[in-house]
Amino acid sequence: MDEKDTKDFETNITSKVRLAQDKLRNIVKELKKIEYPFFDLPTQINPRKIAALDGGGFSEDFVGLAIIPSRAAGAIFEQNKNPIWIEEDDVEILTMDDDPRNFGSLFRDLLEVNVALKLAEMKPDILFLDGSITNFAYKGIPHSLRFYLEDLDSIDEGSYIEKFFSLYQKFIQAAYELITKCILDDIVLVGVSKDSRANILIKHLHKDSKKQPPINDVSLINIISKGKAGFTKPIKFAPKISPVRQKVWKAANVFQENELQSFYLSYFVLKDGSQPIRVDSLLPQKNRLKEIQEAMVTYHDGSGFITPAYLTHKKAHMSQDYGSRIVNLVVEKIFHESPEVYKAFMSKKRRDIIQ
Repeated sequence: MDEKDTKDFETNITSKVRLAQDKLRNIVKELKKIEYPFFDLPTQINPRKIAALDGGGFSEDFVGLAIIPSRAAGAIFEQNKNPIWIEEDDVEILTMDDDPRNFGSLFRDLLEVNVALKLAEMKPDILFLDGSITNFAYKGIPHSLRFYLEDLDSIDEGSYIEKFFSLYQKFIQAAYELITKCILDDIVLVGVSKDSRANILIKHLHKDSKKQPPINDVSLINIISKGKAGFTKPIKFAPKISPVRQKVWKAANVFQENELQSFYLSYFVLKDGSQPIRVDSLLPQKNRLKEIQEAMVTYHDGSGFITPAYLTHKKAHMSQDYGSRIVNLVVEKIFHESPEVYKAFMSKKRRDIIQ
């Protein structure tokens, strides 16, 4: 790029930055007019028997397939006791027809639910999930499959659609089992999202307006909190239930109860200037909201997050080195047992070779 092109490029960038800034300034100006309660954090510190978990994974693509190692890790935390860890590792080998991205994500989510069920057997007072509880009932269904799932009886046996649907059913049945177990055993189930991009609160505040600001809840909280620690009043919200989802629920015999189709949502800023955290809880556990608020403060790690979730995240994280070692074990086994399969499916992609 010569000097003239560089100057033109910088001018173009400057122009676009100014346009974006003007738009965002106007959004901030409008949102500052919103009066929404933002409460001080509770001061009560109440150590409990806490469970938390997280999941991690790795993926390596070859010419004809993808190898996806996954893991989930959780623990019971009690004051003055060492954590009791539960870990699960597994690996999936998927062809390109299997839609590795969506199948792999669902595979990891099921591992996490399995660990959560084992933690629930140990009767914690509170169980912190990584991410939103709504993902249990409303786990995304790929757009490419929704058409096929409109008529479940027509799904071809042995097809990728049947394979995905079978795994999806296992996931929502396990998730439903976890939720109902927590309600019956009086375990407070809490979903904690550290990087939420949801706009549920924005929609709630503008439900009677024709125009909704193009902003997510975290940005809104950053504005109305004025950089101070605190939390928002929990609101009840119910995601939209599509006809396809209703059919999937009915086929799996899960989430037929109205009270399990809606949730409570609030946002916490645990330290001045820290990133807002999305916190979800169950409708049937409405009388436990104060305990959730106290738990968020009790287990604050001093940096704007909660310690149990931070520790399980570190434990569940799958490093590139560890993931590559699992992949290499699978590759070596296939190479020794079936060289023909190895040659057909396991060549490196050309761009990987060039790099």
